[in-house]
Amino acid sequence: MKTKPSTEFVLLGSLMDGAKHGYEIRQFMSEALDPTWFVGTSQLYLLLKKLEKSGLLESSLKPQSTRPAKRIYGVTPEGRAAFMHWLDQPIGHMRNFRFEFLAKLFFLHHLSLAGGERLIRSQVKIFEKLQQSLKEKIKAEDDAYNRLVFDFKLSTTKARREWLLKQAKPFVQGK
Repeated sequence: MKTKPSTEFVLLGSLMDGAKHGYEIRQFMSEALDPTWFVGTSQLYLLLKKLEKSGLLESSLKPQSTRPAKRIYGVTPEGRAAFMHWLDQPIGHMRNFRFEFLAKLFFLHHLSLAGGERLIRSQVKIFEKLQQSLKEKIKAEDDAYNRLVFDFKLSTTKARREWLLKQAKPFVQGK
């Protein structure tokens, strides 16, 4: 399966607890994920059409007495499987961690899903490998600026690993 942008998985996640129309999806995302995620209205409808065309969502029209019919979106079994697979994968690129990992933690908690501790263990392992790689780069680097950059990345990785263990792990354990 072709890799999908994280926003598509966040949209799938917003429908995992039941079908919604576009405005309800937008409202849910605004209320629940506002500190970490934003999807504009035009992007939302474009992505909903794309996800439906790819078979991850399905839609139907719900008639209304005084207004035009609403299009209601729901997750297909393929969409559920794709979402659950995404949810279980640690973040490989540091630049995606702040948004994508926090969205995963949100959905694990919001949907009362298992797998949070496993995800955190996997993420910690990735950070530990990255730390080792950065330490080796610092030792081998002759240029002072490059060493500074690698040290910055190392410090950031250490801080995120510590946050995972001290904050995220208790969160997924319900403590």
